[in-house]
Amino acid sequence: MGLIDIHTHIIYGVDDGAKDIEESIALLHEEKRQGVDKILLTPHYGPKFGHPDKELLKEHFHMLCEKVEGYNLGIQLYLGSELYYQQNTVKDLDKGKALTLNDTKYVLVEFGVQDPFSVIFQAVHELGYAGYIPVIAHVERYEAVFKKIKRAEELVDAGAYLQVNAESIPGGMFHPMASFVKKLMKEGLLHFVGSDCHNLETRRPDLDQAEKILLKRGAEEVLYDNPAALLEGKYI
Repeated sequence: MGLIDIHTHIIYGVDDGAKDIEESIALLHEEKRQGVDKILLTPHYGPKFGHPDKELLKEHFHMLCEKVEGYNLGIQLYLGSELYYQQNTVKDLDKGKALTLNDTKYVLVEFGVQDPFSVIFQAVHELGYAGYIPVIAHVERYEAVFKKIKRAEELVDAGAYLQVNAESIPGGMFHPMASFVKKLMKEGLLHFVGSDCHNLETRRPDLDQAEKILLKRGAEEVLYDNPAALLEGKYI
């Protein structure tokens, strides 16, 4: 069964990810080498990297789809975004300016590393009330949640799903990120893993290492079942 990467910055020329189409293709080749056959392209949307025009995103998306077919890569691409949560996020989603994941009700949402827990918790409620299903991107990064399992549980109880980056999974019991991720798995609070890849130098798509560890821990649903359900807009 092939892997599904739900968090990437492979689409070129729109944020701090791939700079041009050649870099996008190189990233796609690397993803395929690692056993990934379905990829969500989730460029940033928010104050840090701007609000890319939806038509530009679709233009670059279709160009990549054509390249994938031409190279016979055997990868399916899907379009979405990583939303930096702010006051107008829900309005932009409702207007279609910001993209959900593969045109479903799922949204990939990120926060500032130092945002208080109240901001994250309120955002989950606001998105849910508006009819969206929040997937919190790289939850292990946020100081308000990191090492605080009870707060992670509160977010899940409020309707959120939690995603961690693949690079945070390898490591022993003395590795803070890896230790926290393992606790999330043990408590059934981990739903997705994504590469969050940006390039082939400093932020690679290292899903293959994460896959080995998750399979040893019997977390197949995190790798396969949950992302497949997300792409189809089904509840987990």
